[in-house]
Amino acid sequence: MHVDNWDPETYKWILKEIDVPYVKEWWDSILEKNAVDGKKITGMTILGKYLSKMKLKQWNDKHWEDGPKIEEQILQEKVTKMKA
Repeated sequence: MHVDNWDPETYKWILKEIDVPYVKEWWDSILEKNAVDGKKITGMTILGKYLSKMKLKQWNDKHWEDGPKIEEQILQEKVTKMKA
């Protein structure tokens, strides 16, 4: 299995298969944090960290179908902050 951290098509199917929502902003955040540490990152490194985050109590009731709703909510929160 090959996971390319910068190509969502290589890992979104895995998230769908295990019923975990894909939220691009969260994935990118984890990728940024780990890419700057200078550590060698592999496809499984970021996937593992993302799955760990999504299994936290606050997110463990979310499913694959919730991804677009979560992204819309994040966008609305950003718009509200910008207007304030």
